[in-house]
Amino acid sequence: MSDLPLVSIKIFVKDLSVEEVIGFRAYDRESQIKLSNMLKNALDKSRFYKAVKHGEPLIFKLNGVTINVFEDTAILKTPCGYPITLDYIDDDVLKVFELNREETVYIKCIPEIVNLGRKKYIRAKDIEFIIGSVDLETANSLLNKYKPYELLALGFGYKMTNESYGLLIPRLLPIFRPQNIPLHVISFTPPNTGKSTFAGLLERTWSAYYYTETPSIANLIGDARYNSYGIAYYYRTIVFDEFDKLGSLERQKLEELWKALQTGMEQGLWKRGVSSKGEISYRNTVSILYFGNVTDEDLMNYVSQSKSSNAKDRIEHLIREKYKLSTKQFIDRIVYAEYLTQCPTTDQILNSKEGEVIYLDPKVTRGILKILDEKMYNDFKKLIKDSAGRKTNQINAFYTALTHLGLELDQETIMKLYNGSITFLDLFTSDKTVKSESKNTNESVKTDQPKDGKRNPTLDIKYEEWDLSGVVR
Repeated sequence: MSDLPLVSIKIFVKDLSVEEVIGFRAYDRESQIKLSNMLKNALDKSRFYKAVKHGEPLIFKLNGVTINVFEDTAILKTPCGYPITLDYIDDDVLKVFELNREETVYIKCIPEIVNLGRKKYIRAKDIEFIIGSVDLETANSLLNKYKPYELLALGFGYKMTNESYGLLIPRLLPIFRPQNIPLHVISFTPPNTGKSTFAGLLERTWSAYYYTETPSIANLIGDARYNSYGIAYYYRTIVFDEFDKLGSLERQKLEELWKALQTGMEQGLWKRGVSSKGEISYRNTVSILYFGNVTDEDLMNYVSQSKSSNAKDRIEHLIREKYKLSTKQFIDRIVYAEYLTQCPTTDQILNSKEGEVIYLDPKVTRGILKILDEKMYNDFKKLIKDSAGRKTNQINAFYTALTHLGLELDQETIMKLYNGSITFLDLFTSDKTVKSESKNTNESVKTDQPKDGKRNPTLDIKYEEWDLSGVVR
């Protein structure tokens, strides 16, 4: 493993997460202090006010924009709720907005108040778009030596062991959309199995959004009052954590969300019904990963009543009986489901040494994901060739993803995984051998990346690699 570009993580600032340190490659104390301050300036209202008053920079994730086509301006959303105006838009800026549907983009700027008589607003000064750097050359080289899922295990901080692979592969599936077919996965596991950490890292390596609680319909799809699209428009993968807390929404909102999710999962159509507030409707194929915890006693009682060991049957029973929601269409859209009452914990799967977790360099992980995504789209595999329809498309997309991840499984095993009768953890920890695809078949994949230091002559906008070089230093 001496050929692997690995990085170890030590957190010097207690309020930073591992995902933030890795995503921004802030490995030393000084970088972490500066990163923490800039993130807080965008997250906390009092810190935001201080940043405006003293001209301090802030960093926040670009989660969509509202464009004024008559004034050539755009309003950017900050985590603390205050809007920031970008007061000039040109083609370079529009390219970044479009890129935001394929890449995770962060914005660094200094907020300042503009006072034009009765019109006051906060303007983004010295704006920089921070986009994750990608090392395709190293990724291609490593893919000729290792299985893709082995490398991705290291990318997310896991050991290269069968137990790790059994937990990891279901989490990887919703990253991809072979031939634009979404791969929806639902995974119930005990706490402390790395779900939240995986989701946070995924946000910083892919076009993914991580919900830590059940979202509102306006946040997910959009708000017609402001002509604003929601999260489902801007991302390729959405992770819902704590899916077992679904019932926290009031009944009407829950049913509206449930209906919208099923339409979006099937057709890529995200739509809010016509009302006095108007209508929002658009298409975007999004793969969804639903996480849930199995420790809630009430939850386990419902699952045990299903009298089935099949994961899809158990989860369908749970949703139908506990939440009183229609389940058939939802389960039909899921390509893989698991309900694990016992599985390895993070202490057993994390790739740690001397108390520190070791990861594959994030720019290499991004490269691997891009290469696999391209291959899955261009080289679609067909396990079932004599029929057509949703189920056939799902199975073939499922098969395509597993094959390009490095697995070589027979049709019987694929169908058992798809139907919910076995799990990947069963597969990797059993005596059954998991074969890998042959090596040396990976072709180089090119991708367009903004050049470091490229500038817009009007706005002096800088496009930085997502490693904080020149950003926090």
